[in-house]
Amino acid sequence: MGDIKLTEFGAAETVPGSKLLLKTGQKDYLIDVGKNYKDKEENLPFEAKGIEHLILTHGHADHMGELLKLRKEGFKGKIFSTHETAEITKLQLKQDVSSVFFYNRAIKGKRYQHGPDKGKFIPFKKAEYSKEDIESSMALFESDNKEPGIPYEKQITISDEAKIMFYEAGHIPGSAQILFEISSEGRSLKLLTACDLGRTDYKILGHPRADTPIVKFPRTGFKENIDYIVVESTYGDKVHNSLEDSIKILEEAAKDAAKNSSKLIIPTFSIMRTHMLWNFLFRLNQEGRLPDMTFYSSSPTADYVSKIILGHIENLDEKALQEFANNNYNPFYFDKLVHHKKLEDTKEALKENKPMGIIAASGMCEMGRIVPILERTIQDPKNIILLTGYASPRTRAYNLINKEKQIRFDGKLVELKADVRKMGGLSGHADKEEIIAHLKSIHDPEKGEQFKGVFIKHGEKEACHKLRERIIEAGYPPETVHVMKKNQEYVL
Repeated sequence: MGDIKLTEFGAAETVPGSKLLLKTGQKDYLIDVGKNYKDKEENLPFEAKGIEHLILTHGHADHMGELLKLRKEGFKGKIFSTHETAEITKLQLKQDVSSVFFYNRAIKGKRYQHGPDKGKFIPFKKAEYSKEDIESSMALFESDNKEPGIPYEKQITISDEAKIMFYEAGHIPGSAQILFEISSEGRSLKLLTACDLGRTDYKILGHPRADTPIVKFPRTGFKENIDYIVVESTYGDKVHNSLEDSIKILEEAAKDAAKNSSKLIIPTFSIMRTHMLWNFLFRLNQEGRLPDMTFYSSSPTADYVSKIILGHIENLDEKALQEFANNNYNPFYFDKLVHHKKLEDTKEALKENKPMGIIAASGMCEMGRIVPILERTIQDPKNIILLTGYASPRTRAYNLINKEKQIRFDGKLVELKADVRKMGGLSGHADKEEIIAHLKSIHDPEKGEQFKGVFIKHGEKEACHKLRERIIEAGYPPETVHVMKKNQEYVL
């Protein structure tokens, strides 16, 4: 009887850098190859040439951001994902390669204005990858109907011992729970990866607590007898606020900006979070709750992702299908939302003495158009900076939410006088009660149903262990619930 093993090489007792290796007696299957911004390893922690199959859960960088590195280190196998994930992955890779060029152009000739390197030129970054690296990586994606990617709920045989099926995860467009059916050396088992998992309460309270716009709820009610499940714990120690409370914060910030004729600046992520904000503004406008002011979206990436979303309209939720039935008035295109293709257009708009909203990437305020926008606006006490989620330590967003007196911008410090607020509750990750509900929808311990193993990853250490406690409290035997340790092998 051959051993089947799981090892997490990245997102174990931490969030970024998912690299889950499923190893049978015959083959190695890598589930995600994410970038870990906390860990500056030069090489991958496994032999890339030995990986025969890469399966991607979705297109966020902490799940696919080291694809070019995997390819460079010798990976020549097949890549499996949904259609949207394949397209978003290509977009992300293009941005990674081009970002070095744009950074070097921005800092050319600039010197540090403070600190130990004051007076020295800011050094250029070295380009590690090229357009050809992107093309060779994308050529490895398996296709359906000549499009890179596989549809939801279509079983695919990926080897002589493994079949997979993608199910809706409800996290971002294209995100998937992946069901593996493995038959190897006399053994058969079913493994479900449910990370990153979107939000819903599965009618625990009689209605969804967080009806995330655009994407469908995560798939539940699996008929298969699933043996093992891997779950995330990003919010394994928390319960989210309701979405309506968050939308009210957005509404109040917009009304304050209109009242004071000021600028409402919203740093956000260009994949999904920006689209959620467009949708909230659209709905507020429909309900007469939005003041008479224009919102400028300055994110070409978000505009491109919107085309990907609408290119797979069959995967939108029911309400989104209704909202997008009108090509001229929908969450992506309506009278109070103006899309800026060029940063210069946004800079010109900022000069106008009238209230307005500006939405731009990135959410951590470390790169993208939001950086020069913030540099021009945080010194005015009338302006409002509205952050839309978690801010990692040592990022510009973290310094803003903690109201540091001075914020660093490319070698200089700018005084923070603007009003900084936070719009919580927008996470695309399930909280602890939503994770419990998801587990129970598959195997309910109150009915005598059990998993052979529940594996917890993709969360900070405390969140992982708090979630384990909650899962055990829900009735799952302690010996079946495991917090994954980095590089530790688990035999299934």
